[in-house]
Amino acid sequence: MNKKFLGVVGRLEKLSILRRMEANRISAEAGLYMGQLPILEYIIHHDGCTQKEIADLMSVSPASIATSTKRLQKAGLVKKQIDEENLRKNMLSVTEKGVELAKKCRESFDEFDKKLFNGFSDEELLSVKEHLDRLISNISDDSKIDCYSIVALRNESKKFNIKE
Repeated sequence: MNKKFLGVVGRLEKLSILRRMEANRISAEAGLYMGQLPILEYIIHHDGCTQKEIADLMSVSPASIATSTKRLQKAGLVKKQIDEENLRKNMLSVTEKGVELAKKCRESFDEFDKKLFNGFSDEELLSVKEHLDRLISNISDDSKIDCYSIVALRNESKKFNIKE
């Protein structure tokens, strides 16, 4: 690797690892498995969605989402209802307990991000964002970067045994 890139790449990897460790901690403290918060938040914003919709969005198998939603259902965070017009279709919704838990987790993530960016001015944040966008666009043709596409990217990397 070119020495002039080594320090930057190492720091990006360290930042990724530290953020992932914190995400694991926040999720575990809430009693969630990694990756369940994006599922909960998607269902909150798309009440009545199906497991297949979530699986397609996150580029995972419907069976994987079924496992997650079963765990969420067992924990009392999600409920399934059969669509009366299509008895093979289960519609998902989040319980009040699930909404509260998702809100609490999101607040913890927001607090961590606040700590992460402590001392950055609005101009510095914009500059960091623009530099990261440029790095991403240099190696990707996908301009859609949100929590769901990040989960999908993680799942794609697992297919190729790429370590994060």
